[in-house]
Amino acid sequence: MGQALSRSESREVAFRLIFATGNGAAFDQDAWMLALDGKTAPAPEEQYINQVLNTFLDLREKIDAQISERLQKWTIDRFRQTDLAVLRLAAAEMMIGTVPNAVIINEAVKLAKKYGDAQSGGFVNGLLAKLAE
Repeated sequence: MGQALSRSESREVAFRLIFATGNGAAFDQDAWMLALDGKTAPAPEEQYINQVLNTFLDLREKIDAQISERLQKWTIDRFRQTDLAVLRLAAAEMMIGTVPNAVIINEAVKLAKKYGDAQSGGFVNGLLAKLAE
């Protein structure tokens, strides 16, 4: 048994699963185990991860459309896949509505900086600020 996940770590697991499913991978036990990276998800965190992932899977077209509507001279298919997964995660969380948008944006920027490039944090922050309006 690994260490239990914090909420930030659960968000990162949800990001990994959205990244994988957004690139055509199946959402199954193997995907879960890889995303957990040796940690355990207590019931509230597992529920949170499932809620975010299912919101993304159920509303993917709507989420992508909302992101696309806020772009200028850019298309969603040009995004780094990591940046797109972070944006999808944050948009799904915003739709759920249980976490303040400022927290969602802050956590998304951290993930973007960790998994993206030098511009990812600012890019994600700017786009999510528009999405939160």
